[in-house]
Amino acid sequence: MTEKPEARLRPLQEKDVEAVAAFERDIAKISFPDDPITDLDFYIKKVRRLVDDRGAATFVAEADGEVVGWAYVSKRQNFITKESYADFHSIFVSPSQRGTGTVGKLCDAVFNYCKEQKFDRVVFRTRATNEPMKAVLARVGFVPTQIFYEKHFSGES
Repeated sequence: MTEKPEARLRPLQEKDVEAVAAFERDIAKISFPDDPITDLDFYIKKVRRLVDDRGAATFVAEADGEVVGWAYVSKRQNFITKESYADFHSIFVSPSQRGTGTVGKLCDAVFNYCKEQKFDRVVFRTRATNEPMKAVLARVGFVPTQIFYEKHFSGES
């Protein structure tokens, strides 16, 4: 059995945009299985804007010169209370890198950023049926605080 190379973290760079955009597309397929946006150009434009975004922190996991994971968090402010908090938007690790501790490294980087920014909390949203993500979130200390319900009317008479 060959050992997987250990990933190192660094900020998102322009050279990473296409690989990270593909991760975001994969996240959309999991998060919105009924109607995901699969246009890679959509995600390339979205990710490219994050390269120099001062209101966000991005972390790329790289192993053997290959992008194998990523995480993205941004600053938010409650429009009523004006409380600042962190919004943990994305985390993805390539299947080849799962089980290597890369998820933990990415989460630690996000949490360290949140502490440096003096946020009292960080929020993360995931699909109710995304059991693997919910397990990761529980493992790194998240607790569920809200439930979002939907009622669909298509197909009703």
